[in-house]
Formats: sequence, structure tokens, C-alpha cells
Amino acid sequence: MSERFCSLVLGMFLFVIALPIVEPCSAEDQTVGGGLVGHWKFEEGAGDVVKDSSGKGNDGTIVPANTLEPKWGTGDFFGSISFSGGNDHFVRIPPSASLNSLKKQITVVAFIYPRTLWIPDSNFNWYMSKVQHKLKKAIQLAERLLGTATDSENAQGSAPTGFIAVVQRQWQETMHPDQYYLGYGPENNVLHYKWHLGLMGGDEVSLYRLPEGQDKPRFGEWVHLAGTYNGETGKMSLYVDGELIGTQTHVGEIRLDPESLDRPLTIGAELNGPSIDDPSGEFVGYVRDVRIYDRALSDEEVKTLAEQARRQVTH
Repeated sequence: MSERFCSLVLGMFLFVIALPIVEPCSAEDQTVGGGLVGHWKFEEGAGDVVKDSSGKGNDGTIVPANTLEPKWGTGDFFGSISFSGGNDHFVRIPPSASLNSLKKQITVVAFIYPRTLWIPDSNFNWYMSKVQHKLKKAIQLAERLLGTATDSENAQGSAPTGFIAVVQRQWQETMHPDQYYLGYGPENNVLHYKWHLGLMGGDEVSLYRLPEGQDKPRFGEWVHLAGTYNGETGKMSLYVDGELIGTQTHVGEIRLDPESLDRPLTIGAELNGPSIDDPSGEFVGYVRDVRIYDRALSDEEVKTLAEQARRQVTH
């Protein structure tokens, strides 16, 4: 046999042997791409800069930079950012053209490990807190109408409210509502997972849900959260660990007016009022793999992301 023929045979043999190695990954092993406008992996492990891996340049910073609390997960929690609550620190991401494009569709994803969660007050205290909250909002509205609004909008009181933000973007400089909010919130004095949207025209739509068989959100373990919205169909969906736990239908567009274009995105807390340095609703625990898409992911895509995230902490 000629040397050329032998080389050809040898090359084909090596190709066949290598097939199992280079065979494409299964669908669940592939990254869900297409439409990513922000992807924060929190792999830095040090410093105050949080890099965006989406290619859109939406890097963020840990605020304040001089906090004494641990900011990065270590050991089993490496690849995450650590939040301690109590105004210690949060991640702030400046507005950008890509973040300001999220009007018709959106998906927000986060993989979280809450160390502690809000415990409901007694029925009396809960009732009084609702009365106090409504009174406070009425006072703030009157202040704005009279042109005497102050930073009292930022005063949150010493008692936690049960509203715990994982990912949030504020509407204008108001205390509430938000453009979008993924995290937790109380309903009827019971803590739920919460996915909220503020729509043009003043519609406020929220999903307060718990997975079937659960009477409260889990803590002390990893939980995968995702919220999606398609303004054309109106479908709004909330997922926990890749499973759909609630939907609503509200055709519209996310509230993003000129007064809101310069509001930052936050991770680990929410902003209320004009200050971008004074957070509330702080999350306590670890957060990793936060993603934002400019489209509504399908049920299958959310499930794939949840499975991928779970493998990151079990291998």
C-alpha cells in the first residue's frame, strides 16, 4: 500500500476512535444563549468589580467598596457573591443601552442560597405594619404633590418587611413600584417567592407563589429562581428549580420611561427613592449565575438552566 493510502486509513481510524470524545453535548449540557444582555458569574473572588460575561459590557460594582463584611463566597461557595443584609453591601450595575431595551420581553434568572429568611410577625403586628405602610405611602404622595418630598422615602424602619430582593430595577425615583423584581414577598402574612413587573399605563402585576407541597420558601440550600415575561402574549411566569409554579396574563410593555432610563440594576437588594447608595430589602446569603435575557425563555430552557446550575454545586 502506498504511504498516502496508509495515512488516510490511519486518519480515518483515529477519527472514529475520537468520535465519542467530540460528540456534541446533550441539550441539557449546552448553554442557553440567544438574547443574553447580562450574565454575572461572580467568579472574581476578590475586589469590588463584578464582570458581565454576556458580551454587552454590563459590569457592576459592589457598593460600598469598603464594607468589612465578606463579599465573596469561598470553599464550597466559591463562584458566588456573599450578602450579609443590613445595608452592608449590594451589587449595582449602571444603566446601558442593552438594559434599556428590555420593554417587550424579559427573563431574569438567579441561583441563590438564602442563609436566613423573613419570619412572619404576629397577626396584630402584621396588620399594623400594613396600616403603617399605607399611611407612609399616602404621606409620600402628599409630599410629592406639594413639592416637599424628602429622603424620608428611604426610611425603612428597623423591622424587616419580608420583601427580599434578589434582582431589581427601580422605576423612576419612587419607593414603589419597580420595573421588575425577582425575590421574595409576603402575602397574607406568609412569605412567598415573588416575580413583579410594572407595566406602562400603571398596571402592577405580581406573582406570589410557593411550589406545591411547600408552606414557605426553603433556606440553607441552593434554589434556582426565574421570572419571564412576553408582553406580546402577556404571559408572565415564575419558576422555582426549573418548575413552573405560577402564571398570569397581562399584555403590555415594561414601564421604562425617560425618568427611569438612568436607574441602575441591583443584585442582592432593591433601591427605593432617589439615592442609589441606600438599599433596602437586602438578601442574606449567596448568589451565583445571575442572567438577564431580552426574551422570554421557554419552560424547557428554564429547566435546562436550573439543571446546569444544580450540577455546578454538586460536582
